[in-house]
This record gives sequence, C-alpha cells and structure tokens, in this order.
Amino acid sequence: MVIQKTFFLLIFPLFAFQSMYATSLADRFKQTGYVEICNEEQPAATFDSLYASFDALIEFLQANPVWAQKLYGAKERFIRSKERNYYSTDFFGFYDESKREGRNQIAFYYSNHFHEFICSHYPEFNQTSAIINFFETCLEIQKPYENIFKEAASELGVETIFSSKSGRPPILLKVIKYLPSYTATRPHYDGTAFSLFLDSTDNESLLLSPYKSSLTVDDFSSPPREFSQRHIQNSILLIPGILLTEFSIFPTPHIVIQNCKTRYATIAFAMRPHYTPQKIELSPLPNFNKH
Repeated sequence: MVIQKTFFLLIFPLFAFQSMYATSLADRFKQTGYVEICNEEQPAATFDSLYASFDALIEFLQANPVWAQKLYGAKERFIRSKERNYYSTDFFGFYDESKREGRNQIAFYYSNHFHEFICSHYPEFNQTSAIINFFETCLEIQKPYENIFKEAASELGVETIFSSKSGRPPILLKVIKYLPSYTATRPHYDGTAFSLFLDSTDNESLLLSPYKSSLTVDDFSSPPREFSQRHIQNSILLIPGILLTEFSIFPTPHIVIQNCKTRYATIAFAMRPHYTPQKIELSPLPNFNKH
C-alpha cells in the first residue's frame, strides 16, 4: 500500500502534464530536455538530513584514512563481483576530490547491492555509525524512484532495457557536495538511461539544454520550476542519458556552474543491467570559459 501511494504521488504530475497538453514524454524531451515532477513523498527536509549524514561521513573518512582505504578496497572488490554487472558501471563508493583544483567536490555513489556487499563481506562497517547511518539514509531515499524509471521507460516504449532476473531497474544514488572553489568548463552527458535530479540546495546552478545537432553556451539555461521547494514538496527533474540513443532518444546535456558557495545535490541514475555501452558520436559541447 505504501508503494502504491508513492507511485501516484510521484508519477501523477508527469502524466497529468501529458494529458493536459497532449505532449508525449518523447516530445517533451525533444522540446525542453526534461520533465518536472512534483515530489510530495520526500520534501526538501528529507535531503537536509541526508546532507547532514553525508557531512558526518566525510568528516569521519577524512579524519580516519584507514577507513577510507578500507572503503576503497571494498569498492574495488565489488566491481570485480557479478553484482557489478547489474549496473554496467564502475562508479561506486567515495570520491574525495576536495583538493583537486577545478573539481573541488566530494561525492558518493550508492547502490543497495554495494550496501549489501559491504555489510556481508565487511561486518566491521556495521559497527561504524558514520558509514552505516549514511548507507541506511540513502537506502530509504532511493526506494520510491524505481517506479518513475519503469513508467518513463514504458511511456517511451523501451521497457525492455530493464529486463533482468529481478525485473527492477538498477539505481545508483549520487550524493555530492560542491565546495566554493568548484568550477566547471563544459557541460556533459550522463552515462545512464535516465537521470533524476532529486534535490539541490541551489537549483539555479543547474543549466541544461535539449539535445541539438549544434550546441552553444546560449542554449543552456536554468529550468523554470512549477513546483517550488517547500516543507511539503520538492521539484525533481527527469532527463534521458546516453544509454537510450539506440532508440533515437538523445541525452540532455547539462552543467552545474560555479557560485562560490558550498552546495549539495542528490541525483538518482537508472542504469541498464548487463549492458555494454556502444560507441556513439554526440554533438560537441561548448566551453563555458570562452563565453
């Protein structure tokens, strides 16, 4: 019953938009590059708690490099396991680029399989509150979004992309902290089937453009939000990634620009199970430093 409630709270605005404007999801992606969805299940306060637990994790790992190395070793072991193939990527775990010039960010790529792998193979992690609290918070946050990805794939007629023994889309949850010195020079395409921008402490810093054969800096803008961030709701954006190009669904290029402040964001990535990405040629992306 809880799952059914989540489904309607999160999915209804997507299909309500299509019914009202007679615009298919595929056409919406072509026209604007994204679809906005009202999330009443997880308002902004939910993510404030996530960012607090992420800060606790960062503080712990930076103060205890032995534990950071253990976590890295667990990630390396996981990407050699069969569970990794369900996600078709090697991006898991903790990435501390806080001192790397230009990057100046810290991120964690969470998945429930990675969580289960660590807890079963490294029981000492279960006794480390900063790590296990963050994992459990991520687990709860990612639960509702499986249905969005499945419904989006069904609407586009590509539901077979998630075919696997489990019948569930593999989801990576990325939690990221941008430091004041963070900079970005070029937009990028996500190596995903879909990306879902769940939350940001600065929505205006995300710029995107619908896919075009030729892209310039002026094509990128911050999407207007119909559903503002409040205690009872949150605005989330769904975009396609590069793993749908074989269906003539092209990825939405995007960039997070500098604003000289500390910021946080959370993104859910829908991957393709047991999939080897094909080499494809996409539109070149503009350099924002030359604008």
